[in-house]
Amino acid sequence: MDHFVLQAFNRELTTKGDIKAARREGRIPAVVYGGGISPKNIFIPAAEYNKVQKNLTESTIITLDIEGTKIDAFVKEHQKSAVAKDLLHIDFLAIQAGKKIHAHVQLHLVGTPKSVLEGGILEHLAHEIEIECDPSILPEKIDIDVTGLEINHPIHVRDIPLAGDVRVLTNPETVVAIVKYAKQEKEMEGQTAAAEAAPAAEAAPAAAPEASGAAKTK
Repeated sequence: MDHFVLQAFNRELTTKGDIKAARREGRIPAVVYGGGISPKNIFIPAAEYNKVQKNLTESTIITLDIEGTKIDAFVKEHQKSAVAKDLLHIDFLAIQAGKKIHAHVQLHLVGTPKSVLEGGILEHLAHEIEIECDPSILPEKIDIDVTGLEINHPIHVRDIPLAGDVRVLTNPETVVAIVKYAKQEKEMEGQTAAAEAAPAAEAAPAAAPEASGAAKTK
C-alpha cells in the first residue's frame, strides 16, 4: 500500500479575501480534526495534492506534515466550486493510534473466470465493504481472485479472506460477484418484462361495441 506524506502549513488567515488570495497562489485551505486533537486550520500546496489525489481512496491514510508536526488522517470531504469544479477546501479526519476505526474499503476483482471464457458474464455487484480495525492494518483495497468462479456460484462478503483483527460490518450474505450465462440473463429480462406487462393488459378497458346503425331523426 502506498503511503502519502503531504506538506502542510498552519493557517492563521481566515478572511474571505485572504483565503481567495491563497487559492490564487496555489494553496488549498483545509482543516484537520478528530483523533483526540483540536481542529487545525491549514494550507495544502495545490500542486503537491493534485499529484496524489487520483490515487486516494476512502481508506487511504495520509500523513500531514504540518511544519514538523505529523498527523495521520483520511480525506473526509472535498469542497469544489459549482461551475469550474476547482478544489476549494479539504476536510481531513485525524486517526488515533491504537484506536479502531470504521472505513470503507474497495473490492478489486483479479483474474478472468474460466466460465467467462465459456460464454458467461461476470457481474461485480458489491464494490466496497465496511470494516473495523486498527489503522495500522487497514487495507487500502482488497483483491479477490475470481479465476475459479463457476456459473451461479457467487462470492459473498463472508468468503473474503481477511486478517483476524479485521471485523467486517457489511452484511456477510451480500453478493460480491457472480457469473451468469448471457442466455440466462436474456431469459430473466424477458420474464421480468412479461410480468410487468401482464397487470397492464388486465387493467386495460374493453373496447366499446360499434353502433349497429345511425340514429333516427324525427
